[in-house]
Amino acid sequence: MSLLKMPVSISYFTGRALLLGAISISPIVLSQQKQDSVKEKSIDEVVVVGYGTQKKSKVSGAVSEASLDKLGSRSLSGVGEVLQGKAPGVTVVNEGGDPNGTPRVNIRGLGGINGESPLYVIDGVVFNGTPSINPNDIQDISVLKDASAAIYGARSSGGVILITTKRGKKGTLTVDFDVKYGINQAWRLKKSLNAAEFQDVMHAAFENAGKLSSLPLAFNSEKYPDGRVTRTDWMNEIFRTGTLQEYNVNLSGGSEKSKFFVGMNHRNVEGILLNTQAKRYNFRVNSEHKVKDWLTIGENMYYNYSDGNTADTQSGYTGALIAAMYYPPNVPVYTPTGAYSGLPISVAGGYGDMINPVAYLNRISIRNPTHEILINPYAEITLAKDLKFRSNFSQSFKLGNVKNFTYRVLEVGKIFDTNSLEYQSNNYSTALAEQLLTYKISLGKHNFDFLAGFTFQKNIEEGFMAKTYDFRSEAEVFQHLQNAADTNREATSYRTKNTLTSYLARVNYDYAGKYILSVLGRRDGSSLVAKHNKFANYYAVSGAWVVSKENFLNEVSWLSNLKLRGSYGILGNLGGITPQSVNPLMIRENNIIFGQDPSQNIAYYATIMPNFDIKWGESNQKDFGVDASFLENSLSLQFDYFVKKSNRQVFNVSLPSTSTYLSQYINAGLFEDKGYEVGINYNSKSKGDFTYSVGATFSQLKNTVKQLADVNEIFINTNGVRGVLKPTRIRTGESLYSYYGYKTAGIFQSQEEINNYKDANGNLIQPNAKPGDIKFLKKDGNVGILNNNDMVNLGNPYPKFSYGLSYNMTWKNFDLNIFLQGVYGNKIFNGMKFVSLNPGGTGQNYNMDRDILNAWTPQNTNTDIPMLMHGDPSGNYSKVSDFYVEDGSYLRLKNLTIGYSLPKDLYKKINVNRLRIYVTTNNLFTITKYTGFDPEVGMDSYGVDTGRYPQARSFIFGIEAGL
Repeated sequence: MSLLKMPVSISYFTGRALLLGAISISPIVLSQQKQDSVKEKSIDEVVVVGYGTQKKSKVSGAVSEASLDKLGSRSLSGVGEVLQGKAPGVTVVNEGGDPNGTPRVNIRGLGGINGESPLYVIDGVVFNGTPSINPNDIQDISVLKDASAAIYGARSSGGVILITTKRGKKGTLTVDFDVKYGINQAWRLKKSLNAAEFQDVMHAAFENAGKLSSLPLAFNSEKYPDGRVTRTDWMNEIFRTGTLQEYNVNLSGGSEKSKFFVGMNHRNVEGILLNTQAKRYNFRVNSEHKVKDWLTIGENMYYNYSDGNTADTQSGYTGALIAAMYYPPNVPVYTPTGAYSGLPISVAGGYGDMINPVAYLNRISIRNPTHEILINPYAEITLAKDLKFRSNFSQSFKLGNVKNFTYRVLEVGKIFDTNSLEYQSNNYSTALAEQLLTYKISLGKHNFDFLAGFTFQKNIEEGFMAKTYDFRSEAEVFQHLQNAADTNREATSYRTKNTLTSYLARVNYDYAGKYILSVLGRRDGSSLVAKHNKFANYYAVSGAWVVSKENFLNEVSWLSNLKLRGSYGILGNLGGITPQSVNPLMIRENNIIFGQDPSQNIAYYATIMPNFDIKWGESNQKDFGVDASFLENSLSLQFDYFVKKSNRQVFNVSLPSTSTYLSQYINAGLFEDKGYEVGINYNSKSKGDFTYSVGATFSQLKNTVKQLADVNEIFINTNGVRGVLKPTRIRTGESLYSYYGYKTAGIFQSQEEINNYKDANGNLIQPNAKPGDIKFLKKDGNVGILNNNDMVNLGNPYPKFSYGLSYNMTWKNFDLNIFLQGVYGNKIFNGMKFVSLNPGGTGQNYNMDRDILNAWTPQNTNTDIPMLMHGDPSGNYSKVSDFYVEDGSYLRLKNLTIGYSLPKDLYKKINVNRLRIYVTTNNLFTITKYTGFDPEVGMDSYGVDTGRYPQARSFIFGIEAGL
């Protein structure tokens, strides 16, 4: 029977179900005990490739399968957390620890200035963006990392993640329950000065700067002794122990002709910061029905609801963590009447602009309910032996609404005496139709597998925003647009539509399973570009030689399999293309003077010059790989070396004023990602009651900017620190988003050292420095005082390599899973230091990190923190330097699970099929040199940390039961 005939039972597949592209395999499912045990993997098991399946031994591309060991024992927010550390070549970076956050997933690098997100394909359905899938519904994940992803054409250069959800199986109805309850806690907190220390430090800073005559009353211990009384530890006040609850119910069953799976999930997480939380409800139905011997129909449907409340932890001005760091500790959280406290009015001017951080968090009122719906019917027809036609259709909707009410802040400090209400609606719909034809034929030892298809996808996005101001009552019942007193109201709306038409084909050939060749191509047409550029072609060629099948290795008993692979292809990247590129929107101006009798009129005009020659980006990818297994397949190894060149990136470049336009989108630039990746797995042979497995993934990457758009350098201004520090640049010959600033050489210890610090011409380099100031280095060959030409590359936020280590063990009825994950070689720009170690240098007299107690003095010279000096007169903090750049490497025990399954002879007594209890801890410990709250600060600010929401440590108790 053909592998593509549905359903197919594959005994060696040990309960793993795969749906690939639009072709599904429905294997038999063994007992839960068997599924949870360590399995020997045959090299002939079926793995996922785009729009089809192949035996693992015949795969010539770089395809990784993510290990999902004990996935159900963890409580995860989405597919990104599932993949972290589980597949070589896949780098997952959490954007902080906000319970509403989505990790960034990159396959083999960032892929250029436009960025490259992977394409997600779930049960044959191509998704836009990251799908909100319940991780407990996932059966298998495969990742297409090399040119083989070109089967998905214009959206494939960032790699493709193929997810199969759980399917029904033949047999009586089974019901599986999983209940989790746990707590979340901060794993590390920073500490600021107590009240007495705060006064003393600020007094010393004013004294050292020669400003004692202007010392604010707030820091005069004799005149304001109340300022020395510590009443509040603000960091402890804003953090809490949050709870976690998750419930899963799965139903499955079926007969020879019909099978179904139903999954239901609810997850509710309280964040470790006050008033932050996330919740979701998920419902899935998958079924398949064999109507005739030649006809199979089925559908995949799911509904997901999510909502949450999130806090701003990225702003260097009002971020929740940094605000708690610098708020005066002598101020209580509440007044005697129960209202929120502000700064003491008699000394408020001495402290500066600041808000009560507890009040800020508790006043957050952001509702963001989002509904996602997918309907995916499909049909497969057997036209002749080994000739099949499959029609696949899907319609998906993402309906998002935002209600954001901002309250007045009237406490003394940073007053906001107005309030506002904003509504947003953002709706996204996608229709996808795929028609696929597959054919297999064998001629002696020559085996062919053909695929041809046509797909069409239409995306529509529309929404609006309305905002009003000045609500006399802030009660929730009055939080509606019509209740605003201010008649000045804002309103905008939008609607965009784009389509993608595709033709695809692939031929897989092998001779006796020894020599393997795959050739594929895809032609995509997009409405996002001009008509004459609508279509583009993508292709890939890959080949493999199964060396272990050669006669000269027949006698090598310890070698089970050895395969050499290579691939080359051209893949597309639609990431940088926007509707503005070719058809820019007109903007409205109400006060344009024109006409025969000049007067003020309304006019519409475009600020972006259309570019009718623009094309989407593409990448050229090469890969060489080795697959090997030893000792009867107990030990397996996967190694790949790759080079990915992303070119024709889309830039929005400024135009001269004479053009009458402000900017234009153009194609330019070349970026290179290259590196290697390793995956190792060892599965022990069963020795009585004890089995175990060990797995490791390792990915090394180097990114280089080869060419930009008619410039050698681009400054990134969106991630600076309080408008002063702007460290991030893109420069040819360097890695993307590198930090540029001054190298330092410690601290000047004496005036003599300053006087001897001269350039080659004998000029003082830092003539205004004082003992205790940072010594900034001149670049080799430069002369004169320190200037911007002395800035050098200080590193970048992307890790040099990432890794994951896992260990699974079963002994009798006990099971253990250990998973460690980490990165090495990335740099973090610790922007918190600009506020928390800089007395008065921000223009405000903020409280500071306790590390300031180690500031330089003539008696304390073994330190890297400059002398206390109010206002930063020597620019120790206002200069971008390696003082801020820290090693972001870490090793984290991501998960530890211990479980116990009730013995089988007790199942019948309580009338269940299985029962397992377990305890799980996430992020139990972290080894890192980074001095901030948490090293996982993410890439959305390019590694600049101004007090990012930290990851939580969680402890979970769970029960699994099967009926």
